Amino acid sequence: MIRDFRPSDTPTLVDFLTTQFPAEEAIIGSHPERFFEITRRVYRWDSRLILGLLRLVGKPVYRFLVVDEGGRAVATTILTFPGPAVYISMVATDPKVRRRGLATSLLRRTQEVAQRMGRQYLVLDVLSDNAPARALYEGRLGYGALREAAYLVHDRPSDFAGGSAALPAGIRRYRRSDESALVKIARRQTPSEVERVLPRKVSGLAGSRIEARLFRTESVAWVVDRGQGPEAGMGVSWSPDVDAAHFADPIVSPTADPATVRELVRTAGAWCAARGALRIAGQVPVANGPGRSALEREGFHGALSLWTLYRTVR
Repeated sequence: MIRDFRPSDTPTLVDFLTTQFPAEEAIIGSHPERFFEITRRVYRWDSRLILGLLRLVGKPVYRFLVVDEGGRAVATTILTFPGPAVYISMVATDPKVRRRGLATSLLRRTQEVAQRMGRQYLVLDVLSDNAPARALYEGRLGYGALREAAYLVHDRPSDFAGGSAALPAGIRRYRRSDESALVKIARRQTPSEVERVLPRKVSGLAGSRIEARLFRTESVAWVVDRGQGPEAGMGVSWSPDVDAAHFADPIVSPTADPATVRELVRTAGAWCAARGALRIAGQVPVANGPGRSALEREGFHGALSLWTLYRTVR
């Protein structure tokens, strides 16, 4: 039976996180014991009311599906809903029941969810060296490559600590009115197929209220603006429930001053260091050469290689 996640499934979730995603967990640094508190926050009556209302108005935040056998969750996946797509994350199966097609069943249920919602695409990420998963997605289920990306990581946020509390010249806080200019920059650097499946939006650059509420997340974003509008933008978020701060895919125009872009990255790094983050990590598409170069110049390095795969909903 496939059903929605229940708070009683949290021990299974914790087990899957700590045993089935070792490469990702080595970067993110989740604290399993804190997931019980996160679950309590998500399933409080007021949180459930907000999430339910968002679903009713056609703006669902997520859906967490599990395969239930004998009252126990033995496989999981989390769905989110960017643009015309359903994004699939955390596909995991208990090793004791593998090779019985449970992951395939979950993914087929995901397709049914997407069809009911009128979404056009199913999208997921897979590590480049995860041959069994790629065989399932690309071989059996008909997914194809959409983009190549990498997890970039800075291992010592303390390198950015110190300095003036004032923002450097040419850098200011992000405003919602910056979105149009930043989207234009990002789209010029995004392959048309990627833009069609996962159209770039910047409105979430500084985080969301629901994310802050459920996960105790702090978020902030800045732009490079030398008086003629945004030329670059970078957003970061941090939660006390994980070791790593997270940065959104940076946006950097070819016209942006390299020295000011450097200060943008260092401003973001200093913010993360001030919150005690042990690492800073984020996913950057290979096609985003300017954004990746800006990070690598300040000590970020590639930690994981992955592919974003997709297929149409039929």
